Amino acid sequence: MREVLQTKDMYFMDDPREGDRLYRKANAKVFVAKYLESHLENLTNARILEAGCGSGAFLQVLGQTYVNHSFVGIDISGERVREANARVIGQTHVKAMQASIYQLPFPDNYFDFIYCRFLYEYLQQPIEATKELFRVCKPEGKLLVQDLDGQFTMYPETPAALKKVILLLKNETGFDPDVGRKLFTFGKSASFSCVHAEIEAYHKKFGSFDEENYRLWELKVDIALEYVKKVLPDAKWTENFKNEFLASLRDENTVLFSNLFTLTFEKAYMHSS
Repeated sequence: MREVLQTKDMYFMDDPREGDRLYRKANAKVFVAKYLESHLENLTNARILEAGCGSGAFLQVLGQTYVNHSFVGIDISGERVREANARVIGQTHVKAMQASIYQLPFPDNYFDFIYCRFLYEYLQQPIEATKELFRVCKPEGKLLVQDLDGQFTMYPETPAALKKVILLLKNETGFDPDVGRKLFTFGKSASFSCVHAEIEAYHKKFGSFDEENYRLWELKVDIALEYVKKVLPDAKWTENFKNEFLASLRDENTVLFSNLFTLTFEKAYMHSS
């Protein structure tokens, strides 16, 4: 019998406003075309899993595009799952369900292709999660993992208050702003073989943010600070932090950047002796 890992990650961004923010910034059609299309077009009547489906932006586009595949998205947030299912109404080959990545409700060797984007930065037990993805992946199936590295790197300097918030979140929730560089090791530790890896710039803003991106960042800060206030109940400090950080996004001299790691793993077929 498979041992159940008793853990639940503290997803500090689980806020009613987060679903809409994620959907607005997902750019799902671009993500599907750039990173998933080449994998899915080579499959026939495949089972696809999205680990950490959020509000369903990718499931919606995939369901409309690939009607011969079946798609399942899992997320720890019941609110995100409800939003995702609302977006795929009428697509009988697509569904979202609430589940833990550490205890997936699927049999061994079930999915032809698995992908997850911006999930690992929130996982407290990333290797255990990857082992569970390995379990439900078919032999010769693929896992595509994508996440950020060097988040909130700024010039002239990352504000001291921002560094404090990041450290607090890392210590309290396991949030890892540098997880991208670790994905390769996580996959290998779970017995996957890495077949492709690439790094590209992600956040790459020079000077003042446009109004849409500024508002998305403002919303992200507001949501994160709801959790920070529970651990650091100093209203004046958090308000000063918010004002300082948002001011830096309006500064014509600010540079903000991070790197995006995208790795594709394969589950080797094991021949019986």
